[in-house]
Amino acid sequence: MKHKKKWRILWAAMLVVLAVATFGLHWAWKYYGKPELPDRRVYKTIEERADKALAFARRHNMNEHYALFVDYSVPSGTPRLYVWDYRKRKIAASTYAMHGPGGGSTDKRARFSNRPGSKCSALGRFLVTKEHGRRNKRGFRLKGMDIDNQTAYGRALMIHQSGWVDLNCWRKYIPLNGRCCAGCVTVSSRGMNYLYPIIKRETKPLLLWSFVSG
Repeated sequence: MKHKKKWRILWAAMLVVLAVATFGLHWAWKYYGKPELPDRRVYKTIEERADKALAFARRHNMNEHYALFVDYSVPSGTPRLYVWDYRKRKIAASTYAMHGPGGGSTDKRARFSNRPGSKCSALGRFLVTKEHGRRNKRGFRLKGMDIDNQTAYGRALMIHQSGWVDLNCWRKYIPLNGRCCAGCVTVSSRGMNYLYPIIKRETKPLLLWSFVSG
């Protein structure tokens, strides 16, 4: 009996180790592994907006090398912020992006608002300034360029990183967290490591266009 009990304990321990290892590998691959490449549907969505975004950028003396797109119809546990490279005519990189918890938003579905204090994400075109937050130095304030997001700068909305995204990107939907995202475009640390030097290096400010695709 004692021998059988030892084997049961051993098997239980092995199952626990296997479960932990499986989770660890899954998380590590999603965070440290090669970023998920968008399928052709995403490429088509971004391609359809790229030329319109470039025309808008030219009218407002914005960057003509890169543009950022966020498709909130994509689950937050899948990279849904895309860096479009106009010179190469392709998506150069992608990263995870949280949405705000306000207005009855859930992990699966975001609600959007332009109202100050709503803690909602906002849709439309934004100018990515080079201004950092008072506390968050790894981020940049956003200036709304449309009627639907004109309060963004006053709301201190930013594109910034959060460890919460890093810890939860293994899920299909990243859990909402008002401390980490109150309507900002909140990305992973790895994503900001890619975005930060581009935003700092480019002379003209980048355009960020957030939307919900059909």
